[in-house]
Amino acid sequence: MEPEPLTPDAPHRMRCSFSKQSWSDVVFAHWPCPEQDIEALLPPRTRPDLFDGTAWVGVVGLGMSVRSPLRVRFAELNVRTFAVDERGRRGLVFFSLEASHSGFVRVARTVGRLPYRSAVVECSKTATETAYRVDRSGVGLVLRIRRGGRVAPTGADRFLTERWRMFSTWYRRPIEVPVAHEPWALDSAELLDFTDTGLLAGFGLAPPSRPVVRFASRVDARFGLPVPL
Repeated sequence: MEPEPLTPDAPHRMRCSFSKQSWSDVVFAHWPCPEQDIEALLPPRTRPDLFDGTAWVGVVGLGMSVRSPLRVRFAELNVRTFAVDERGRRGLVFFSLEASHSGFVRVARTVGRLPYRSAVVECSKTATETAYRVDRSGVGLVLRIRRGGRVAPTGADRFLTERWRMFSTWYRRPIEVPVAHEPWALDSAELLDFTDTGLLAGFGLAPPSRPVVRFASRVDARFGLPVPL
């Protein structure tokens, strides 16, 4: 089935919110990769979602503020890709979510079976730059950008950010988790440093040569209850 159209707002109504979160100082870095590099990493009943004839992967750093079902704040950096299910619905698949709050990591791994990992995740900011640094027992990544001004979203921007569900597995069962938030307000960004010290290599992924880089100040998100694929 053909993938659903891209939309700046969630195409579904969120009747019940399982979790409410705010994401701040969001740094996006995405780049194309061969389909065969990620096919085996996707949940059952999903396939790579393609843009310009290729799959894409990305690294996203953000400040996470969880307001429900518990209240915590921490820095996170995740490695992700883009998938579509058998019904043509687009979504995200996370390979790793590195987080600086060990309690939240335990809950997310135990209850949600999500690939969260406890790590030292630091976010630093100046008047013009934002940087994320991850270290997990010597495995990590550095991502640093210079922020620019507001941009109108390109076709690639829409493909990379207009995602309204997460695909995952829960005790070996493929599931989808709906998400809703206001449209992204994206700023241009210049990549200053991208150094992989094993985080990407652990998934067989090569670091980017010319990634699409963007910045967003904040977005408020709601997650619905998971349902089987």
